[in-house]
Formats: sequence, C-alpha cells, structure tokens
Amino acid sequence: MKGVLAINRQVIDRFNLVFRAALINRFGEIPTADKLAIEFNFRIIKGNPISRESARKWINGKSMPKLPRLKLLISWLNLDPIFIFETNFVDIEATNLNIINSEDIRQLQSYHLRKSEKLGQAAINFVSPLTAILDKDGLIILVNDAWRAAAMLYPKLVNGKLGCEGVNYLQVCENSAGVCSEEANQVAKSIREVIRDNSRTFNIKYPCHSKDDRRWFEVKVSAFKQKSDICYIVTHMPITETIYNLK
Repeated sequence: MKGVLAINRQVIDRFNLVFRAALINRFGEIPTADKLAIEFNFRIIKGNPISRESARKWINGKSMPKLPRLKLLISWLNLDPIFIFETNFVDIEATNLNIINSEDIRQLQSYHLRKSEKLGQAAINFVSPLTAILDKDGLIILVNDAWRAAAMLYPKLVNGKLGCEGVNYLQVCENSAGVCSEEANQVAKSIREVIRDNSRTFNIKYPCHSKDDRRWFEVKVSAFKQKSDICYIVTHMPITETIYNLK
C-alpha cells in the first residue's frame, strides 16, 4: 500500500533499543515487568491497564505498544519517534491497527523537539568511537554503538543515568563533582565556545579511573553542518595504551 508505514520487525527493534535506554535513564536499570506495569498503569488516564506479560514483551523486544500506549511512553520516557520509525513524516497515509497514519505521525512528532535523526546519523557516520551528537542546547540527540556500550557498562558515571539520547551532556559536565570534575567543567566550557563559534574545535586529554581500572581518554568537540542545520560532535577516544607507552 503506497505511502503507508507498517509496524515491522525493524521498527520493533528500534523501539526496543530506545525503550530500554529510556528505562535505564528513568530507573537506573531495566525494571522488572511487574514494576514497569505498575508505573505505566499509574499514568494511564484513558484506556485499559497493561498486564505484566505485555510489559515483559516490550522489555524483551517481542512486541511494541499500539498508538495510545506508545504516545504515553513517548511523553513519559521521552522516546524518539523519529528514530523508531525512521521517516521524515511526509506522505504517510492511514490504515489499520498495526499502521500509523499521517495525523498520528504529526502527533508523535509534536512530542519530541529534537532535530531530525538524519542530521545526527550523517554526522556520526564519519567519526570515531565513543561519539555523541549534541544539539545547540547540549542535549544528546544520537550516540554511536561504542558510546552506548560504554554508557551501559558505566551507567552511574552520568548521575545515575544512561548518558545517551535525551540527556543534557552540558549539564552533566557542569554538574560534575569529585575526580575529573575540573576536566568535565572545561569540556562544558569548550562545548559552549564551539556552539558560539561554529568554526572552532577543542580537544583535551583526561583520566577517567574506576576502582578497578586506570583509563585515559581524549575528548574532541567540533561542529558539523549540513545545509542550514548544525549539530555538535563529541568524541571520547581511548588513549590509555598510548599514555602507558609514553611512561
């Protein structure tokens, strides 16, 4: 059917990716199906509550909610419909229980104020590991797999949240305290300078140790332009081996 967006396996997989990341941001971990069902049902104004089994299927990527429940999740957890459906929301027509129509798409889009995923994906495709794309306010609009894996491994490094889409990276750096807080504050200051002057770049080497590991990274910040749009690229390059070789 021309112009129709069906809910297929890829859409479910993308929903599951952002859904799990959002749950970690909200709860600090993936909650149990019981807890998710309770929290979700507490927020329902209209419609039937979900069962523990439905919650389990969402968490495990077996299914995704239909439109009314999806809207609630987008509003509550700040999910990104642009990433989930991978569409520019143009020329999508109406449908059945498993298809989203154009008016629904416009409603979903209104829940989310971030830039198009297309800009971020174009920027992230040419840069190195541990990469995040920021908007002009410092909000993370996209990360690559290396950044997401590191955030999953060390979730408490970002104020107890998974430092991925939806987290304001500038605020995280500016609110940093303790070890490496000085470097984090300098990163925030430099990001703001790059945002003010889109031709500038910045880099700094810093330690990021844990009780079990001694690690060093190099942070680089730069602007990326595509036509009239602009975003900001932050990369963290592991340089621990280089540091030890210089000693």
